[in-house]
Amino acid sequence: MIIDMKKYIFLGVQEDLEQFFKRAQEKGFIEFISDGAPKAASFPDSVNNLIHAIQILKKEAAPQAKVTKDLNPQKLASSIVEIKKWHDELLETERMLQAEIARVSPLGHFSLEEIREIEQETGHHIQFFCVKSRTRKKIEEIEDFIHIASEYDMDYFMSISKKIESIPHMIEMHFEKSLESLEAEYAQTKESIKRCEDELKENRAYLTFLREHLTKAMNQHNLAFASSHTDSCMNDTLFAVEGWVPKNRLHSLFPLLDGLGVHAEEVAVEKEDVVPTCIENKGYGKNGEDLVHIYDTPSTEDRDPSPWVFWAFVIFFAMIISDAGYGLLYLATALFLRKRFPHVKAGVKRFLRLFTMIGAFCIGWGVLSGSYFGIELSPSNSLNRLSLMHYLAEKKADYHVKHRDAVFKEWVDAFPVLEGTDTGKAFLDGGVKSVDGREKYVILDDFKDSIFMEIALLMGIIHICLALIRHMRSSFAGVGWVIAIIGSYLYFPKVLGTTVLPVFLGLVSRPGSFILGGQLFLGGIIVALLLALIQNRLKGLIELTKPIELFADILSYLRLYALGLAGMILASTFNDMGRSMGFAAGFFVIILGHAINITVGIMGGTIHGLRLNFIEWYHHCFEGGGKLFNPLRLFK
Repeated sequence: MIIDMKKYIFLGVQEDLEQFFKRAQEKGFIEFISDGAPKAASFPDSVNNLIHAIQILKKEAAPQAKVTKDLNPQKLASSIVEIKKWHDELLETERMLQAEIARVSPLGHFSLEEIREIEQETGHHIQFFCVKSRTRKKIEEIEDFIHIASEYDMDYFMSISKKIESIPHMIEMHFEKSLESLEAEYAQTKESIKRCEDELKENRAYLTFLREHLTKAMNQHNLAFASSHTDSCMNDTLFAVEGWVPKNRLHSLFPLLDGLGVHAEEVAVEKEDVVPTCIENKGYGKNGEDLVHIYDTPSTEDRDPSPWVFWAFVIFFAMIISDAGYGLLYLATALFLRKRFPHVKAGVKRFLRLFTMIGAFCIGWGVLSGSYFGIELSPSNSLNRLSLMHYLAEKKADYHVKHRDAVFKEWVDAFPVLEGTDTGKAFLDGGVKSVDGREKYVILDDFKDSIFMEIALLMGIIHICLALIRHMRSSFAGVGWVIAIIGSYLYFPKVLGTTVLPVFLGLVSRPGSFILGGQLFLGGIIVALLLALIQNRLKGLIELTKPIELFADILSYLRLYALGLAGMILASTFNDMGRSMGFAAGFFVIILGHAINITVGIMGGTIHGLRLNFIEWYHHCFEGGGKLFNPLRLFK
């Protein structure tokens, strides 16, 4: 939940300033306001040095060695940074030497000093050239040119001449060091790189040591920064500073001042003040809070979306995965990690709890959708008794068989044997087609797909309606739009020629659905427009554009259907590929295929599960743009 903030001014004697700020840092519930100064200053070089050193050591493998002596943390951090800098320079030198050795090696081993002596004694010039092999054929044989070697697509020559040669299409090679000298330098560079890497690995044992000192350094810096941005008065005998205090921590404020010459007084919040947003949640709400901070910080005018985002996210993720088998793997992995690492940080614990809930919901939705590792179940399979999709498909079939409508006649044209069918179950069982020697229940699959699509749209309708209801205090027109959305769901199947869940479940008749839906749709638009005009006067006319927004946002939830169906099709396809390739190769293909599908599913579930919350849902009930409450506190 979002906690109301109170603004306080603190007045005190100068000699108690340090003690006051130390206590405030220990308690950690006051965000001090700096007069025109930024809340967070850049860290000093000492802190940045420690941060850089820790980042370097984190990439090193944990060594067997342990801390053997106490060191100055700043000197150690500087040493690590310098070693890393030298290591990077050596790597660049190694790369350049490799390139130079590759360039010179076709010429073989020779001494540059001896070549210079020969040139002085004979008065001839010794030059080296290279040319592409295909270009060499175009060059006529030239006197005094000696072919040395051919490597890859290049030919190498040496020229001994009284004059300096310059041959078209040939590139003269210049170098300052011989191959032997380059190889020696390369070997020395490799040794230096090895020494640097060994030293960094050895220093990895001091990672915890540096982290502890970084924590102390950051706490000292934050304390000094906060206490230095106070106003002085009465010839520097008093200090004054303002700060934000959460309403639920006011009971701790005055005990903090006990024994100090400091007085706290609540002051009015001014229009130009940026009130920080303090969010406090427990349990799964805290998981939702982690998700909320990925996108934006709520404003103080928002209602905390954390629990709403959490539950919507896990539901959407499960629908995108749509496989109980994958859900079982997620759940098993999450439980294993929770048992294997029981003492991890709070943030990691919350992630594992989120992962556990995702696994459980994936199993639940996978069972309801009747999907298990992409294995196609026959209508007689006992697992279908747990499948909501199968149950709804039978209800839909019962409806069409009973009314002998256009849908029934269309399928009878495709499967004439269904003409005398009198039950939905028999109708689904009879719509069979042989594909690659296997029976495929065409009608059942079609009905399940259409039902899945409708459920995805229903999720969008429910989610958007909840957003409008949550935002109703700020936008009265939301009442009308909720009514209009429900009406459109009941009415528009008339335009599309489809049958929706409430109709084939017997909750409302088809003609009654159209009549009621049309009335709710038009009535909802009128109500929304009238309420908008009452609340916003002429500005309320902007609500006339709202149906387009709502229509587009609700249709976005079809991605749940599209991604879920794609995942099921891929799983089934990999199974078919594996079966057709024999046991050994087929087993490998099935495992690899499902691994790819799981990876893609996790990416899609995360991205689109969050997107539907942060884009479509936030659009109707979220202001955002808040500044997160950041009190002076101790880092641990």
